[in-house]
Amino acid sequence: MLKKDGVIWHTAISLDGFAADVNDSLAFMMGDDVGPPPDNPLVEEVMASLGCTLGGRRGYDISQDWDEVPKAYGMDDIPEYVVTRRPFPDDPRYRFADGNDLPAAVAMAKATANGKMVVILGPTLGSSLLRAGLVDQILLQVAPVLIGAGVPIFADTGEPPVQLELIHSSQSGQGVNLLYQPRLI
Repeated sequence: MLKKDGVIWHTAISLDGFAADVNDSLAFMMGDDVGPPPDNPLVEEVMASLGCTLGGRRGYDISQDWDEVPKAYGMDDIPEYVVTRRPFPDDPRYRFADGNDLPAAVAMAKATANGKMVVILGPTLGSSLLRAGLVDQILLQVAPVLIGAGVPIFADTGEPPVQLELIHSSQSGQGVNLLYQPRLI
């Protein structure tokens, strides 16, 4: 079902379509403190197939103020690219790719992933790569919460809508997994 060697945009969203709240927090995804999130076989499949991640500069900049450097899916030794149009920071924890050449950034990540999955993290980069035709599948984890405002999952750029085809849906606890692939028009 998941394309094991593909470029997958994986993100969690609120039911009203936000990837983060107005303070760039993802805390709303953690539920109502009734316990740990349920096991999610689709996320476990992503983790088992993960070869490399692509994240945006906004997420990178936000994480610089955190006490602990985030690791993709909490896993050690997963190469992480930050795609940016700004000068590359001197930060040996990450690899950097030029945001002015998205096909080259994806090609570098695919080469690094060595036949495994490249996972896109973040709404701005995910939207840009999707519009550029560089995304094979989108995995949305929809949380059962309405937050009203925040960072939208897909920015309004004035461009035509991107048509998607639902290829899988499943429930995980009170949340829903939706797996789409872009529809060729």
